[in-house]
This record gives sequence, C-alpha cells and structure tokens, in this order.
Amino acid sequence: MPIFSIPIEPIALEADNYHFFIAVKIGVKSARLLLDTGASRTAFDNEKFLKFTKGKHFNPLEVQSVGLGSNEVFTTISSLSSIKFGELKLTHVEVAVLNLSHVNAAYQNINVPEIDGVLGADLLMKLKATINLKKLELKLIG
Repeated sequence: MPIFSIPIEPIALEADNYHFFIAVKIGVKSARLLLDTGASRTAFDNEKFLKFTKGKHFNPLEVQSVGLGSNEVFTTISSLSSIKFGELKLTHVEVAVLNLSHVNAAYQNINVPEIDGVLGADLLMKLKATINLKKLELKLIG
C-alpha cells in the first residue's frame, strides 16, 4: 500500500506548549484541522461544516461526547463525500459535527488561526498514521 506524507504545522501556544495542524481538502475546499490523537473521532465545527456540505442534514448521535472542555457536548454525525490528505483521497467518511466555537475563541485570543475541525484517532488508526515531529510530517497508509 502506498505511503502518503503531509506536512504538520506546529504552533507554540506558549513555551513548551504546542498544537499541531494539518491542511486537507474537502471536495475542492481547503480545511484546517487540529491533529488530536486524544480525540476519539474526527469532528468538524457545526458552522464551518456547512461550507463543505452545502447544508447537508446531520443525523443525531445517541451518545454524549466526552472532552473538548465541556461535560455535555451535543454531537451529530454526518458524512463527507470526500476528504483529501495530500494525494490520499477518502470517500464517504463519517464524522462528528459539534460546536467548536469555544476552541476557535480560545485560538483567536492568542492569535492562532481558527480550525474547521479535529483529525481524531478514528482516521489516524484507519490510515495507520505515523507522526514524525522531527520531520514535521504525518505519514498515512492508503
């Protein structure tokens, strides 16, 4: 199976405190994702998700989400017709859709560009991801 590499953008939030970001394509539009190995599911902000899906319907998810700085997070699920990691293209990808405005507000307060979503462990595992911080690249097997 081919191995695909995409660049990781590190941003120092403060001394010895980093977040890592990647760029992907959803259809023909660019998206900025936080690389989060602790997130169980890949997720998109509900408002930003609409620009990628043209108002596509969300399906209710019957499970309460844990994390993202809140005890109760209302989560829905939907699917992306395609998401492209460099040259690696996945089709019909199920993702969580939730309110990430508090994350973007925190980033805005420290002059970090907003995110459209979070790349979580579901896709990282599926794609057998390797994070190489020395080379600042994410390797995926597709």
